[in-house]
Amino acid sequence: MGIGGSACKGLIRDDEGDGVERSVSTVTKLPFLPQFEDRPPFRSPSDLADKDVALLKALTHHRTPFAVVDIASDDLKVLYASGGFVAGMGIPVENIEGTGFASLIKKGIKAKPAEIERLTAAITSQEDTSLVVSGSTGRRNSRNVPFTQFFVTPACDPDGKALFALVSLQPVRGAEAEPSQTMPYRFRRAWTCLKPSSVWSLFTPYKTLCEADAGLVKALQDRREMFCITDPDLYDNPIVFVSDDFVDMTGYNREEINGINCRFLQGEMTSTEDVDVIRYGIREEADMRVCLLNYRKNGTAFLNQFNLSPLRDTEGKLAFFIGVQIEVEDAEVLPFPTTRQTLQEMLMDEEEKDFWDAAEPAPAQERATAPGEGSSHIAGMTGSEDPGVGVSATKVEDEEEKGYEKGLGKGEEDGDTTGSDPTEEKS
Repeated sequence: MGIGGSACKGLIRDDEGDGVERSVSTVTKLPFLPQFEDRPPFRSPSDLADKDVALLKALTHHRTPFAVVDIASDDLKVLYASGGFVAGMGIPVENIEGTGFASLIKKGIKAKPAEIERLTAAITSQEDTSLVVSGSTGRRNSRNVPFTQFFVTPACDPDGKALFALVSLQPVRGAEAEPSQTMPYRFRRAWTCLKPSSVWSLFTPYKTLCEADAGLVKALQDRREMFCITDPDLYDNPIVFVSDDFVDMTGYNREEINGINCRFLQGEMTSTEDVDVIRYGIREEADMRVCLLNYRKNGTAFLNQFNLSPLRDTEGKLAFFIGVQIEVEDAEVLPFPTTRQTLQEMLMDEEEKDFWDAAEPAPAQERATAPGEGSSHIAGMTGSEDPGVGVSATKVEDEEEKGYEKGLGKGEEDGDTTGSDPTEEKS
C-alpha cells in the first residue's frame, strides 16, 4: 500500500491494466488493495468502551480498510469510511458516507442480493461475524480477486450498549477464509488476554495451560519481565499480549502491537540468519535463543537476546508461544540458552541469596565480621595483635579443609593443604 495521487482522499489510483494480476503480500499471501490515501481518524460522537477505543486506534494505525455503520438507521447508513475502505469500494468518499450499506455494497463490489442480505443481517445481529461474499474490491469486474471477506463487530458504550458496527474488508482469492485473517478478529483475541491492573497488565489466557507453562507465565509476570505472547492458531501467529516493559522498551503502544506478527521490530540491519533461527524454533515447537538486532519506534536499534518457548495446554498441544526479550550490549549468547533455563537460573540465584541472607552466621564468621580490633586483625593482620583470635580462625580453616579432602576420598594422610591461606578471612 502506498500514497495515491487522487485529489479525493481515499480514492484509488486506477493505473493497473485489466490484465495485470493483483499484487500479493509476501507475508500474508493475500492480495493488496490498490494504493490509497489515509483519511482523518473516526471520532465517535459518544463515549466508547475501552476495548472499542483500542480497536479503533488499532484499525487506524494498521491502515485497515473499514467502515463505521449506524445500526440505528433503517438503511444502515455509513458514518465513516477509511482510506482503505474507499479504495476497496472504488467510489469517492463523498458518495460513500451518508449512503445505505446495502446500496453501497451493491454498487461497489457488485454483490448479489442474497449476499447483501447476509451482510446486513450480520450487522444488525450485533455480534462478531466473519463471512466471504463474491465480488471484487478495488477494481470493478476484476477476475483476479473475485471474493471479499468482511468482518463485522459491534462498537459499544461503557455500559455495553451497541452504538454502531465496524465493518472491515479484505480481498481474498477463495470463498473459504478464516476470520483470523482479519485484523479486528486478531485484536479482539488479544483484548481477551489483557486484564487491566492498577500496577501493570496481566496475561489471562483463553486456553487452559498445563501446570508447568502456567507457572512459567506467572513467574515471568511476578518478576515483571519483558515478554510477548503469540497465538499460532491465529493467522500469521500474531501477538496477543505484551508486558508493560515490552511497551516501554519498544516505544509502541498496545494498539500498535497487538494483532500483528513480531517481525515489526525487525529492520534494515536485522540478520536474516537470526530470523531463520526463530522460524526454526516456531516450526519445531522448540525452546531456542538468539541475539538479534531490533528497532524501537523512534528508529533506534538495540541488541535483543530473544528467548522463545512453546506453551502447551493440559493435553500437551501447542497453545501459545512466549518470547522473552533482554536488552544486551553485545551479541554474546548467555550461558543458559532458553527462556525456561534463563528463568530457572534467575529464580535459583534469588533463592540462594534469600537462603544466605536468612542464615545465621557461624561463631568464627561473627568474630570475622564484628567491628573492632578482631575484625581488623583477621582481615589484614594489622592493628592491635590478638594471637588468640588469629590461631582460632586458622584452626577452623585447617579442620574444614581436611574434612573436605576426606569427603573427596583423598584421606587425611595426603596432607594436601596447598592453596590454603591461614590468614584469609573465612566467610
